[in-house]
Amino acid sequence: MKQRLLLIGCGAVAEGLYAGALRKLESRGMAEVAGLVDPNPSRTAALQRLFRGAIAFKTPAEALEGVAPDLTIVASPPGHHAEHAVQALGAGSHVLCEKPMTTNVEDAERMVAAAREAGRVLAVGMVRRMFPSLALAKELVEGGALGDDLRFVYREGSVYGWPVSTDAAFRRATAGGGVLTDVGSHVLDFLAAIFGAPTVAGYADDAQADGVETNCRFDLGFRRAGGTVQLSWSQPLVTGLQVVGSAGELRLEPGVLEAVRWRRRGGSWQTLVGVASSPIDLGAPPAIGKPTTYFECMYHQLIRTLRAVRYGEPAAVTGEDGLLVVRTIEGCYRRATPLDLPWLSAAEQAQARERHWKRRRWAA
Repeated sequence: MKQRLLLIGCGAVAEGLYAGALRKLESRGMAEVAGLVDPNPSRTAALQRLFRGAIAFKTPAEALEGVAPDLTIVASPPGHHAEHAVQALGAGSHVLCEKPMTTNVEDAERMVAAAREAGRVLAVGMVRRMFPSLALAKELVEGGALGDDLRFVYREGSVYGWPVSTDAAFRRATAGGGVLTDVGSHVLDFLAAIFGAPTVAGYADDAQADGVETNCRFDLGFRRAGGTVQLSWSQPLVTGLQVVGSAGELRLEPGVLEAVRWRRRGGSWQTLVGVASSPIDLGAPPAIGKPTTYFECMYHQLIRTLRAVRYGEPAAVTGEDGLLVVRTIEGCYRRATPLDLPWLSAAEQAQARERHWKRRRWAA
């Protein structure tokens, strides 16, 4: 039987990331997009050209009653994720919630509790979990190839270019945060998949007044590792993860889905290619394949979620995994201090410190 899907939020995430994978599911007869939800009718109309059997709705309540979906994909703005996910779970639908899971710990806990109470799957859209390179890095770390005393540096940065229609992404009240909430959700889940649960040792950002951070730097500790993360929405950084241990070193670029660079201590660099694969259909048993592009990873993530719905198999990223990321982000923001910006003059730096969002919040 085809799984009936409901898509809440028909903006850039739905069009740019989910549409191709959903069309592939439909073409293979595994699912049908039965409903589309967005308050802007032009958004739903654009996607109806791709999913001709889908009914357009303005509110999730109307759609959940009219469609009765097996799985609801929540791709609305992050500030609405908790409301829409809990609503769908309460209506008996399983949920795949796009990252960031939500903007605060209280809402994330409410989502996890709602899924548990309803006996439904709550998965979080952290597509990098499907990268074969991540599985390979985890294997090297857990297998002792790098030894002990692991230290890492992770950097990721570019000039913000995501298509937006409002300023909601740049206001703390609606987005919860900036580059840490956006890019950092992926990064923190990525690091947690390799090293386990983190603790926050320090955090600094450049957010001012009611705005959100475009640059941040923070320190994390794990059971077997510790290191620094730097993220930016305003400048290109040499993106990637570097881990150094007593016995070896690895380098991983998130844009390279299959391979990592590794060497023994004092040895030559080698390129290792990950072989991790996952189901590509809903068969029992399933056909297996390895994703080689970002969009194939989106498809694999959807298959993993649908198999969790049908067979009770584990989702790629659970609600509890997402909650861990939200807790870590909130732990960073609680420790927020002004970030030193060396390109500013001393007077400009002093002014930036006075306008830092956390300082102003304390003053209130």
